[in-house]
Amino acid sequence: MRCVLKWALLVVVLATGAAGVFVGPRIYRLCIIGTGYIAKQMCSCVFVAERDFTACRRDMPIDMARVHAALLEHGSGIRAWLPAVVERTAHYTSSTGCTLDD
Repeated sequence: MRCVLKWALLVVVLATGAAGVFVGPRIYRLCIIGTGYIAKQMCSCVFVAERDFTACRRDMPIDMARVHAALLEHGSGIRAWLPAVVERTAHYTSSTGCTLDD
């Protein structure tokens, strides 16, 4: 009986690892897209539409609530991030509006 439990545990661990290998890169790419979306939309809302930061944040999709956002220190852009995963920044200039950094 104990041997069967060890094999079952091994199968579960291997299946979880295999799923992580195949699904992990896709989830990471989606995180990059999501943080970029929040940075760009928040930047446009705050600097182009000249709305309040908290009002703009409330307008973001509810399923993006885990993405953090903050004004840059020098006040010309937005930083959006998922802790320990990815970070994106959008800067505002009067000539081009808001653009994402690479």
